[in-house]
Amino acid sequence: MLAKEIMKSEVITLSPESTIIEIARLMVENDISGFPVVDGENRLLGVVSEKDIMYKEVKLDEPSVWDLCLWSALGSREIYNYKESFRKYRAKTAAEIMTSPAVAVDENDDVSKAGNLMISRHIKRVFVTREEKLVGVISRSAFVKMLLDAEIE
Repeated sequence: MLAKEIMKSEVITLSPESTIIEIARLMVENDISGFPVVDGENRLLGVVSEKDIMYKEVKLDEPSVWDLCLWSALGSREIYNYKESFRKYRAKTAAEIMTSPAVAVDENDDVSKAGNLMISRHIKRVFVTREEKLVGVISRSAFVKMLLDAEIE
Protein backbone atom coordinates (compact mmCIF):
# COMPACT_ATOMS: atom_id res chain seq x y z
CA MET A 1 0.00 0.00 0.00
CA LEU A 2 1.25 3.47 -0.86
CA ALA A 3 1.53 6.50 1.44
CA LYS A 4 -0.98 8.44 -0.66
CA GLU A 5 -3.58 5.73 -0.02
CA ILE A 6 -3.69 6.26 3.74
CA MET A 7 -2.63 9.91 4.10
CA LYS A 8 -4.96 12.65 5.22
CA SER A 9 -4.82 15.31 2.52
CA GLU A 10 -6.57 18.12 4.45
CA VAL A 11 -3.65 19.48 6.46
CA ILE A 12 -3.61 22.67 8.50
CA THR A 13 -0.29 24.36 7.83
CA LEU A 14 1.73 27.14 9.42
CA SER A 15 3.68 29.89 7.75
CA PRO A 16 7.16 30.62 9.11
CA GLU A 17 5.75 33.87 10.52
CA SER A 18 2.96 32.19 12.57
CA THR A 19 3.27 33.26 16.20
CA ILE A 20 3.58 30.84 19.09
CA ILE A 21 0.18 31.99 20.45
CA GLU A 22 -1.46 31.38 17.05
CA ILE A 23 0.08 27.91 16.94
CA ALA A 24 -1.03 27.07 20.48
CA ARG A 25 -4.56 28.26 19.66
CA LEU A 26 -4.66 26.05 16.53
CA MET A 27 -3.47 23.06 18.54
CA VAL A 28 -6.18 23.49 21.16
CA GLU A 29 -9.01 24.38 18.75
CA ASN A 30 -8.27 21.50 16.38
CA ASP A 31 -7.01 18.94 18.92
CA ILE A 32 -3.89 18.40 16.78
CA SER A 33 -0.47 17.92 18.36
CA GLY A 34 1.67 19.23 15.51
CA PHE A 35 1.61 21.19 12.28
CA PRO A 36 3.86 21.41 9.24
CA VAL A 37 5.54 24.70 8.45
CA VAL A 38 5.49 25.49 4.72
CA ASP A 39 6.73 28.32 2.54
CA GLY A 40 4.66 30.24 -0.03
CA GLU A 41 5.07 27.43 -2.55
CA ASN A 42 3.92 24.74 -0.07
CA ARG A 43 7.43 23.32 0.37
CA LEU A 44 7.85 21.59 3.71
CA LEU A 45 10.24 23.53 5.94
CA GLY A 46 9.74 21.93 9.33
CA VAL A 47 7.24 20.92 11.99
CA VAL A 48 6.01 22.48 15.23
CA SER A 49 4.78 19.98 17.79
CA GLU A 50 3.41 20.20 21.31
CA LYS A 51 6.85 19.22 22.53
CA ASP A 52 8.32 22.30 20.83
CA ILE A 53 5.69 24.53 22.45
CA MET A 54 6.44 23.03 25.88
CA TYR A 55 9.84 24.73 25.81
CA LYS A 56 8.00 28.05 26.18
CA GLU A 57 6.50 27.03 29.53
CA VAL A 58 9.03 24.68 31.11
CA LYS A 59 11.87 26.29 33.03
CA LEU A 60 15.20 25.24 31.58
CA ASP A 61 17.63 23.40 33.80
CA GLU A 62 20.57 25.74 33.66
CA PRO A 63 23.90 23.95 33.53
CA SER A 64 26.79 25.13 35.60
CA VAL A 65 29.76 26.84 34.01
CA TRP A 66 31.71 23.63 34.64
CA ASP A 67 29.10 21.56 32.81
CA LEU A 68 29.26 23.89 29.82
CA CYS A 69 33.06 23.76 29.74
CA LEU A 70 33.10 19.98 30.04
CA TRP A 71 30.41 19.52 27.38
CA SER A 72 32.27 21.85 25.03
CA ALA A 73 35.62 20.18 25.61
CA LEU A 74 34.18 16.71 25.06
CA GLY A 75 31.99 17.70 22.12
CA SER A 76 29.05 16.36 24.12
CA ARG A 77 25.51 16.16 22.75
CA GLU A 78 24.40 17.87 25.97
CA ILE A 79 25.63 21.26 24.76
CA TYR A 80 23.64 20.86 21.53
CA ASN A 81 20.52 19.87 23.52
CA TYR A 82 20.90 22.90 25.80
CA LYS A 83 21.33 25.26 22.84
CA GLU A 84 18.25 23.78 21.16
CA SER A 85 16.20 24.12 24.36
CA PHE A 86 17.29 27.73 24.77
CA ARG A 87 16.55 28.51 21.09
CA LYS A 88 13.02 27.14 21.42
CA TYR A 89 12.48 28.91 24.76
CA ARG A 90 13.29 32.28 23.15
CA ALA A 91 11.30 31.64 19.94
CA LYS A 92 8.44 33.91 18.90
CA THR A 93 7.52 32.38 15.52
CA ALA A 94 7.13 29.01 13.83
CA ALA A 95 10.41 29.52 11.97
CA GLU A 96 12.25 30.06 15.24
CA ILE A 97 10.75 27.12 17.16
CA MET A 98 10.21 24.48 14.48
CA THR A 99 12.11 21.25 14.23
CA SER A 100 13.73 21.02 10.84
CA PRO A 101 13.81 19.15 8.63
CA ALA A 102 10.41 17.56 9.14
CA VAL A 103 10.27 13.82 8.55
CA ALA A 104 8.59 13.13 5.22
CA VAL A 105 7.98 10.39 2.68
CA ASP A 106 7.04 10.60 -0.97
CA GLU A 107 3.40 9.89 -1.81
CA ASN A 108 4.48 6.80 -3.78
CA ASP A 109 6.55 5.30 -0.94
CA ASP A 110 5.24 2.18 0.75
CA VAL A 111 3.38 2.89 4.00
CA SER A 112 5.87 0.69 5.85
CA LYS A 113 8.52 3.37 5.25
CA ALA A 114 6.33 5.92 7.04
CA GLY A 115 5.61 3.48 9.85
CA ASN A 116 9.25 2.58 10.32
CA LEU A 117 10.20 6.26 10.48
CA MET A 118 7.57 6.93 13.14
CA ILE A 119 8.73 4.00 15.23
CA SER A 120 12.48 4.58 14.91
CA ARG A 121 12.28 8.35 15.47
CA HIS A 122 9.58 8.25 18.15
CA ILE A 123 7.34 10.69 16.28
CA LYS A 124 3.57 10.92 15.89
CA ARG A 125 3.32 11.90 12.24
CA VAL A 126 5.11 11.77 8.91
CA PHE A 127 4.39 14.28 6.19
CA VAL A 128 3.75 13.21 2.62
CA THR A 129 5.21 15.12 -0.31
CA ARG A 130 5.01 15.18 -4.08
CA GLU A 131 7.98 16.83 -5.77
CA GLU A 132 9.03 18.23 -2.38
CA LYS A 133 5.64 19.92 -1.81
CA LEU A 134 3.32 18.95 1.03
CA VAL A 135 0.30 16.89 -0.05
CA GLY A 136 -0.70 15.11 3.17
CA VAL A 137 0.09 13.65 6.55
CA ILE A 138 0.10 10.15 7.98
CA SER A 139 -0.45 9.87 11.72
CA ARG A 140 -0.19 6.88 14.02
CA SER A 141 -3.97 6.54 13.91
CA ALA A 142 -3.79 5.74 10.19
CA PHE A 143 -2.01 2.51 11.06
CA VAL A 144 -4.62 1.63 13.67
CA LYS A 145 -7.33 2.18 11.05
CA MET A 146 -5.41 -0.02 8.58
CA LEU A 147 -5.46 -2.85 11.13
CA LEU A 148 -9.22 -2.51 11.64
CA ASP A 149 -9.91 -2.27 7.90
CA ALA A 150 -7.91 -5.46 7.29
CA GLU A 151 -9.89 -7.22 10.03
CA ILE A 152 -13.24 -6.17 8.54
CA GLU A 153 -12.37 -7.40 5.04
